[in-house]
Amino acid sequence: MKALVFGWLIITIATRSACTERALDYRGDDGMVVITPDWSSFASPSSACYRFYRADDGKKVNYGTDMFASAEYFSVVLPVGDYHLLAYNTNTNDVTFTGLEERRLAEVCLIPGMQPGNIYSWHVDNVDIPLQGTVRYTPVPRRLVKQMWLHFQVTGMEEATIQNGKLNGVYPSVFLLSGAPSEQSISAAPVTNAEFTVALTRGKTRETELVYMASAEIRLLGLLSPEYGISYDSRLYLQVHNSSGKTYDTSVNMNRILTDIINLYAGELPVDETIEVNINVNLLDMVLSAVVESWTEGSGEGYIGTHK
Repeated sequence: MKALVFGWLIITIATRSACTERALDYRGDDGMVVITPDWSSFASPSSACYRFYRADDGKKVNYGTDMFASAEYFSVVLPVGDYHLLAYNTNTNDVTFTGLEERRLAEVCLIPGMQPGNIYSWHVDNVDIPLQGTVRYTPVPRRLVKQMWLHFQVTGMEEATIQNGKLNGVYPSVFLLSGAPSEQSISAAPVTNAEFTVALTRGKTRETELVYMASAEIRLLGLLSPEYGISYDSRLYLQVHNSSGKTYDTSVNMNRILTDIINLYAGELPVDETIEVNINVNLLDMVLSAVVESWTEGSGEGYIGTHK
């Protein structure tokens, strides 16, 4: 009986050893890639998707497409060869992703009526998978969402409560790889809007005049330059409500100020600066009007048609 048990143990140990050896050789003709993005400039998102594309034709391969991977660390075993990587965060419900079959055509798209959260993309142009080896890359993420703040001062109205607004000229989509808009996105920008609703709060009374204040955050993928109204007519449409249910409408000509700002940043809103625009809104003889008073960018400041 003891001999039988001893023999069974020898067979079991030998079998397990053979399985372990095969497990250690699981890669075969594969190699491993490890991606650790550099989030030193941004707060790391909670989830991300990593997509690999063939280096020869840019077509997607069916590896590493987990939509809820870590944005801080990702590893995957791939067949030996050359690849391109494109990755982006997925912890947002206010955008969609299209064109993912080819890296150069992959886009992030706005959902109408919604403003995007923080969207980042990162990539590696040449991922060289070695035979049974490991390569590591530390790409730097690109922030794709720009930000503007509109600060309103409303006068001439009693019990102002709510203000709605929308700004046209917004890119509906940009490429994940470059952050640039496609030709279709540029064509659609003049009729694509960023919308907002803010509550007005009573500020300090100016002499005997009531003053109401509000600030609206505008988050967008980019803004087409109106080129002083030559490219398209840039308008900020406003609607102010009072406590009795009446509404008053007006629009603000944004052609000059937005052209000045975009020209200052070589053709696009800055991604690392927050543009702030001050707008005065006034009700006189039951007619609502609005005018841009000034704007600031970083440590700079400007007025209509100029910048410091």
